[in-house]
Amino acid sequence: MPEGKLIDSLTRNARRITLTLFINQSIGSAGFIAAATLGSIVGSQLGGSDRCAGVPATAYLLGGAGASLLGGFLMEAIGRRASLLAGLLLGVCGGVTAFLAVRDGSLPIYLGGLALIGISFAIVQLGRFISAEVSVPAQRGQAISMVVFGGTIGAVFGPLIVGPAGKFALSLGYPELASPYAAAGLLFALTLPVIFLGLRPDPRELSIQIAQRYPTSGDASGKIRSLREILRQLEAAVAVVTMVLG
Repeated sequence: MPEGKLIDSLTRNARRITLTLFINQSIGSAGFIAAATLGSIVGSQLGGSDRCAGVPATAYLLGGAGASLLGGFLMEAIGRRASLLAGLLLGVCGGVTAFLAVRDGSLPIYLGGLALIGISFAIVQLGRFISAEVSVPAQRGQAISMVVFGGTIGAVFGPLIVGPAGKFALSLGYPELASPYAAAGLLFALTLPVIFLGLRPDPRELSIQIAQRYPTSGDASGKIRSLREILRQLEAAVAVVTMVLG
């Protein structure tokens, strides 16, 4: 393929994939935020004490923390598209599990559902970096910010879902506090066809082409650096410390 046509093709694919990830991040974040909105109230109710108010957030964050690094390895093993689909499926399972747990009054099962949602959230969050690896170096910052902005939209609309979902659940005879988890599971399910249809070809294949076209921006050989090698870079170490403190 001529050089000009190759660059045009890579640019079109990058824009389409970034838009797909933007939609996924918007809908998915709305589901994640909706699931987290009533966590303290549900934890207190199921645990029978206000001391349990922080336990749901702990389960949610521990699930995400445990999956963040593993999600990266998973994306290298089975590809970006399959990994995101797997993460969203876990989110659907987590939403259904949490919904049933609230309905039946089970705190341990509820925490298990939140842990699954946390794992799903961690994997979906990696989508912002997928948008960067399929973009040319000069457009990577813009691509990442576009996907992050999608998460902001979800964060605004997620809590707004809780009230109407609660009323709808009550009309069907289900507990009002269980409704956000059913809504979250439904939102995760809605993003599955978006990822299935929109991430073609797999972004990992495009990232290799980008690395070959811009050899100074990545490792075209596919060699994976160790975590120790990465943290030897001052910029990487500062970034990690900043995120931890933030």
